[in-house]
Amino acid sequence: MSFGIVAAVGGSIVGGMISSNGAENAAETQAGAAAASDATQRYMYDTTRADNAPFRETGLAANNRLADLMNSGQFGRRFTQADLNADPVYQNGLQFGLNEGTKGINRQAAAGGSMLSGATLKALTRFGNDYGSTKANESYNRFNNDQNAQYNKLAGLSGAGQQATNQVSAAGQNMANNISASQIGAGNARASGYVGQANAWNGAIGQGINAYQQYNTMNRMFPTSGYSGATGYTGGSDPLGGFIDANGWA
Repeated sequence: MSFGIVAAVGGSIVGGMISSNGAENAAETQAGAAAASDATQRYMYDTTRADNAPFRETGLAANNRLADLMNSGQFGRRFTQADLNADPVYQNGLQFGLNEGTKGINRQAAAGGSMLSGATLKALTRFGNDYGSTKANESYNRFNNDQNAQYNKLAGLSGAGQQATNQVSAAGQNMANNISASQIGAGNARASGYVGQANAWNGAIGQGINAYQQYNTMNRMFPTSGYSGATGYTGGSDPLGGFIDANGWA
Protein backbone atom coordinates (compact mmCIF):
# COMPACT_ATOMS: atom_id res chain seq x y z
CA MET A 1 0.00 0.00 0.00
CA SER A 2 1.38 3.46 -0.91
CA PHE A 3 2.47 6.13 1.47
CA GLY A 4 -0.36 8.36 0.19
CA ILE A 5 -3.17 6.06 1.28
CA VAL A 6 -1.49 5.40 4.62
CA ALA A 7 -1.20 9.12 5.19
CA ALA A 8 -4.82 9.72 4.22
CA VAL A 9 -6.21 7.00 6.47
CA GLY A 10 -3.81 7.86 9.28
CA GLY A 11 -4.78 11.50 9.04
CA SER A 12 -8.44 10.60 9.40
CA ILE A 13 -7.70 8.53 12.49
CA VAL A 14 -5.58 11.27 14.06
CA GLY A 15 -8.29 13.80 13.31
CA GLY A 16 -10.85 11.53 14.92
CA MET A 17 -8.68 11.17 18.02
CA ILE A 18 -8.27 14.93 18.31
CA SER A 19 -11.99 15.56 17.89
CA SER A 20 -12.82 12.80 20.36
CA ASN A 21 -10.41 14.17 22.96
CA GLY A 22 -11.77 17.65 22.41
CA ALA A 23 -15.33 16.51 23.03
CA GLU A 24 -14.26 14.64 26.16
CA ASN A 25 -12.26 17.61 27.48
CA ALA A 26 -15.16 19.98 26.87
CA ALA A 27 -17.52 17.68 28.77
CA GLU A 28 -15.06 17.36 31.66
CA THR A 29 -14.57 21.12 31.79
CA GLN A 30 -18.30 21.75 32.00
CA ALA A 31 -18.69 19.02 34.62
CA GLY A 32 -15.87 20.62 36.65
CA ALA A 33 -17.53 24.02 36.39
CA ALA A 34 -20.79 22.49 37.60
CA ALA A 35 -19.02 20.92 40.57
CA ALA A 36 -17.43 24.26 41.47
CA SER A 37 -20.83 25.94 41.20
CA ASP A 38 -22.35 23.30 43.49
CA ALA A 39 -19.61 23.88 46.06
CA THR A 40 -20.24 27.63 45.99
CA GLN A 41 -23.97 27.10 46.43
CA ARG A 42 -23.38 24.81 49.43
CA TYR A 43 -20.95 27.28 50.98
CA MET A 44 -23.44 30.14 50.70
CA TYR A 45 -26.21 28.00 52.17
CA ASP A 46 -24.02 26.89 55.08
CA THR A 47 -23.06 30.52 55.70
CA THR A 48 -26.69 31.64 55.67
CA ARG A 49 -27.67 28.85 58.04
CA ALA A 50 -24.83 29.68 60.44
CA ASP A 51 -25.65 33.41 60.38
CA ASN A 52 -29.29 32.72 61.23
CA ALA A 53 -28.60 30.04 63.82
CA PRO A 54 -28.63 32.40 66.87
CA PHE A 55 -31.99 33.85 65.86
CA ARG A 56 -33.46 30.43 65.21
CA GLU A 57 -32.25 29.12 68.57
CA THR A 58 -33.52 32.17 70.47
CA GLY A 59 -36.84 31.97 68.67
CA LEU A 60 -37.16 28.27 69.49
CA ALA A 61 -36.43 28.90 73.17
CA ALA A 62 -39.01 31.72 73.25
CA ASN A 63 -41.58 29.56 71.52
CA ASN A 64 -41.00 26.73 74.01
CA ARG A 65 -41.38 29.15 76.93
CA LEU A 66 -44.56 30.55 75.41
CA ALA A 67 -45.97 27.07 75.01
CA ASP A 68 -45.12 26.23 78.64
CA LEU A 69 -46.91 29.32 79.92
CA MET A 70 -49.95 28.63 77.78
CA ASN A 71 -50.12 24.97 78.79
CA SER A 72 -49.66 25.75 82.48
CA GLY A 73 -52.51 28.27 82.42
CA GLN A 74 -50.30 31.24 83.19
CA PHE A 75 -51.52 32.98 80.05
CA GLY A 76 -55.21 33.31 79.35
CA ARG A 77 -56.40 32.83 82.94
CA ARG A 78 -58.68 35.21 84.83
CA PHE A 79 -57.56 37.77 87.40
CA THR A 80 -58.11 36.44 90.93
CA GLN A 81 -58.00 37.60 94.53
CA ALA A 82 -54.65 35.90 94.83
CA ASP A 83 -53.31 38.12 92.05
CA LEU A 84 -54.69 41.19 93.83
CA ASN A 85 -53.06 40.15 97.08
CA ALA A 86 -49.78 39.51 95.27
CA ASP A 87 -49.77 42.97 93.68
CA PRO A 88 -47.13 44.96 95.60
CA VAL A 89 -48.31 48.29 94.22
CA TYR A 90 -51.84 47.63 95.42
CA GLN A 91 -50.76 46.35 98.82
CA ASN A 92 -48.29 49.14 99.48
CA GLY A 93 -50.47 51.99 98.27
CA LEU A 94 -53.94 50.91 99.38
CA GLN A 95 -53.64 51.40 103.13
CA PHE A 96 -51.74 54.63 102.79
CA GLY A 97 -54.41 56.05 100.48
CA LEU A 98 -57.21 54.92 102.77
CA ASN A 99 -55.56 56.49 105.78
CA GLU A 100 -54.96 59.78 104.05
CA GLY A 101 -58.46 59.93 102.62
CA THR A 102 -60.03 59.07 105.96
CA LYS A 103 -58.01 61.79 107.68
CA GLY A 104 -59.20 64.34 105.17
CA ILE A 105 -62.86 63.46 105.66
CA ASN A 106 -62.52 63.51 109.45
CA ARG A 107 -60.82 66.89 109.44
CA GLN A 108 -63.55 68.32 107.27
CA ALA A 109 -66.22 66.82 109.54
CA ALA A 110 -64.51 68.12 112.68
CA ALA A 111 -64.30 71.58 111.24
CA GLY A 112 -68.05 71.51 110.55
CA GLY A 113 -69.04 69.99 113.88
CA SER A 114 -70.25 66.72 112.39
CA MET A 115 -67.42 64.41 113.38
CA LEU A 116 -69.61 61.53 114.48
CA SER A 117 -72.64 62.20 112.32
CA GLY A 118 -74.27 59.70 110.00
CA ALA A 119 -73.25 61.78 107.01
CA THR A 120 -69.63 61.52 107.98
CA LEU A 121 -69.86 57.77 108.42
CA LYS A 122 -71.50 57.43 104.99
CA ALA A 123 -68.79 59.56 103.45
CA LEU A 124 -66.10 57.41 105.02
CA THR A 125 -67.76 54.18 103.81
CA ARG A 126 -68.30 55.48 100.31
CA PHE A 127 -64.73 56.70 100.09
CA GLY A 128 -63.36 53.34 101.29
CA ASN A 129 -65.42 51.40 98.73
CA ASP A 130 -64.68 53.71 95.84
CA TYR A 131 -61.02 53.95 96.65
CA GLY A 132 -60.67 50.18 97.08
CA SER A 133 -62.50 49.49 93.79
CA THR A 134 -60.35 51.99 91.93
CA LYS A 135 -57.14 50.49 93.24
CA ALA A 136 -58.37 46.94 92.51
CA ASN A 137 -59.20 47.96 88.94
CA GLU A 138 -55.72 49.44 88.60
CA SER A 139 -54.27 46.16 89.83
CA TYR A 140 -56.37 44.26 87.28
CA ASN A 141 -55.07 46.48 84.49
CA ARG A 142 -51.50 45.99 85.63
CA PHE A 143 -52.03 42.23 85.62
CA ASN A 144 -53.31 42.25 82.03
CA ASN A 145 -50.59 44.62 80.90
CA ASP A 146 -47.93 42.40 82.41
CA GLN A 147 -49.48 39.35 80.76
CA ASN A 148 -49.59 41.09 77.37
CA ALA A 149 -46.06 42.41 77.74
CA GLN A 150 -44.67 38.96 78.48
CA TYR A 151 -46.61 37.39 75.66
CA ASN A 152 -45.60 40.05 73.13
CA LYS A 153 -41.91 39.75 74.01
CA LEU A 154 -41.92 36.00 73.70
CA ALA A 155 -44.04 36.09 70.56
CA GLY A 156 -41.67 38.65 69.03
CA LEU A 157 -38.65 36.47 69.68
CA SER A 158 -40.50 33.42 68.41
CA GLY A 159 -41.49 35.33 65.26
CA ALA A 160 -37.89 36.40 64.66
CA GLY A 161 -36.86 32.76 64.94
CA GLN A 162 -39.56 31.74 62.50
CA GLN A 163 -38.43 34.42 60.07
CA ALA A 164 -34.85 33.16 60.31
CA THR A 165 -36.05 29.61 59.74
CA ASN A 166 -38.02 30.71 56.67
CA GLN A 167 -34.96 32.50 55.33
CA VAL A 168 -32.82 29.39 55.77
CA SER A 169 -35.54 27.25 54.17
CA ALA A 170 -35.71 29.60 51.18
CA ALA A 171 -31.92 29.52 50.86
CA GLY A 172 -31.98 25.72 51.02
CA GLN A 173 -34.66 25.48 48.35
CA ASN A 174 -32.76 27.90 46.14
CA MET A 175 -29.58 25.87 46.61
CA ALA A 176 -31.41 22.64 45.79
CA ASN A 177 -32.87 24.15 42.61
CA ASN A 178 -29.52 25.52 41.47
CA ILE A 179 -27.59 22.34 42.22
CA SER A 180 -30.26 20.25 40.50
CA ALA A 181 -30.01 22.42 37.40
CA SER A 182 -26.22 22.25 37.58
CA GLN A 183 -26.25 18.47 37.85
CA ILE A 184 -28.62 18.19 34.92
CA GLY A 185 -26.35 20.48 32.91
CA ALA A 186 -23.30 18.41 33.84
CA GLY A 187 -25.12 15.24 32.85
CA ASN A 188 -26.13 16.75 29.53
CA ALA A 189 -22.56 17.88 28.96
CA ARG A 190 -21.22 14.39 29.59
CA ALA A 191 -23.86 12.88 27.31
CA SER A 192 -23.01 15.44 24.64
CA GLY A 193 -19.34 14.59 25.08
CA TYR A 194 -20.03 10.90 24.54
CA VAL A 195 -22.07 11.68 21.45
CA GLY A 196 -19.32 13.98 20.22
CA GLN A 197 -16.72 11.25 20.71
CA ALA A 198 -18.84 8.72 18.86
CA ASN A 199 -19.45 11.16 16.00
CA ALA A 200 -15.76 11.98 15.81
CA TRP A 201 -14.78 8.32 15.52
CA ASN A 202 -17.58 7.58 13.06
CA GLY A 203 -16.45 10.51 10.96
CA ALA A 204 -12.82 9.40 11.08
CA ILE A 205 -13.68 5.84 10.11
CA GLY A 206 -15.92 7.06 7.31
CA GLN A 207 -13.19 9.34 5.98
CA GLY A 208 -10.68 6.48 6.12
CA ILE A 209 -13.00 4.20 4.18
CA ASN A 210 -13.71 6.90 1.60
CA ALA A 211 -10.00 7.55 1.18
CA TYR A 212 -9.31 3.85 0.68
CA GLN A 213 -12.15 3.49 -1.81
CA GLN A 214 -11.03 6.54 -3.74
CA TYR A 215 -7.53 5.13 -3.78
CA ASN A 216 -8.66 1.83 -5.30
CA THR A 217 -10.89 3.59 -7.80
CA MET A 218 -8.02 5.77 -9.01
CA ASN A 219 -5.74 2.74 -9.33
CA ARG A 220 -8.26 0.96 -11.51
CA MET A 221 -9.01 4.01 -13.60
CA PHE A 222 -5.46 5.21 -14.05
CA PRO A 223 -2.98 2.28 -14.00
CA THR A 224 0.50 3.32 -15.14
CA SER A 225 1.87 0.04 -16.53
CA GLY A 226 1.46 -3.75 -16.92
CA TYR A 227 -1.17 -5.30 -19.25
CA SER A 228 -1.70 -9.01 -19.97
CA GLY A 229 -4.26 -11.86 -19.95
CA ALA A 230 -7.99 -11.35 -19.90
CA THR A 231 -7.79 -8.15 -17.84
CA GLY A 232 -4.93 -6.75 -19.88
CA TYR A 233 -3.11 -5.62 -16.71
CA THR A 234 -0.29 -7.39 -14.93
CA GLY A 235 0.65 -4.86 -12.31
CA GLY A 236 2.45 -1.58 -12.04
CA SER A 237 2.84 1.68 -10.13
CA ASP A 238 -0.21 3.55 -8.84
CA PRO A 239 -0.53 7.32 -9.27
CA LEU A 240 0.24 7.89 -5.55
CA GLY A 241 3.53 6.01 -5.68
CA GLY A 242 2.46 2.49 -4.67
CA PHE A 243 2.44 -0.80 -6.60
CA ILE A 244 -0.75 -2.28 -8.05
CA ASP A 245 -0.95 -5.98 -8.83
CA ALA A 246 -3.09 -7.57 -11.53
CA ASN A 247 -6.09 -7.72 -9.17
CA GLY A 248 -5.89 -4.05 -8.35
CA TRP A 249 -4.44 -4.48 -4.83
CA ALA A 250 -1.38 -2.74 -3.57
